[in-house]
Amino acid sequence: ILCWKVISHLRFRKEVLKDSYPVTHPDILELWKREQELIERKKPIPLVYSPHVATPLTVGKWNRTIHTLLPERSYTMTELRMVFRHELRHVQRLDVDSKVFYGFCEAFCWFNPLVWLAMRKASADLELSCDEMVVYGMEERDRRRYAELLLNTAGDDRGFSTCLSASAKSLRYRLKNIMEQRKRLTGTV
Repeated sequence: ILCWKVISHLRFRKEVLKDSYPVTHPDILELWKREQELIERKKPIPLVYSPHVATPLTVGKWNRTIHTLLPERSYTMTELRMVFRHELRHVQRLDVDSKVFYGFCEAFCWFNPLVWLAMRKASADLELSCDEMVVYGMEERDRRRYAELLLNTAGDDRGFSTCLSASAKSLRYRLKNIMEQRKRLTGTV
């Protein structure tokens, strides 16, 4: 099962990177550089366009293999800022490493369907927590804009990658959490 997951990931990575080309627009590159500085990233991550993706995503585990891919469509600078913040939070928190661990857990306990469900839920929680980090302190108008961005860029999340907007199943729950600004309870509860 683990070999199948790794091979599937490598095929997906090869597919999305095969016709990719670097982003060259200076304003976009400047915004990308600034957002990487916010997470204190020392090694820059290549930013590329790919005709094979429908949603922005980051693929790769090690510094030399990490790429952030954008679909071939136009974004406003505000949308790009939200996309970059979301994807860079995944990089900062090493969420791809978490997904690799989830794959190991599924392979180790392949016989237990509860593990498969738990790993799928844990993966969805990675996206939820990134959404919360992006919209923290935003006005309702900006939260709505971020929710619209998620709806407009729903795509495919395969392999050990992180993407802005994946399955429709998790999207409903994510949108609800973005729009409802709840008061968080402390960890003592």
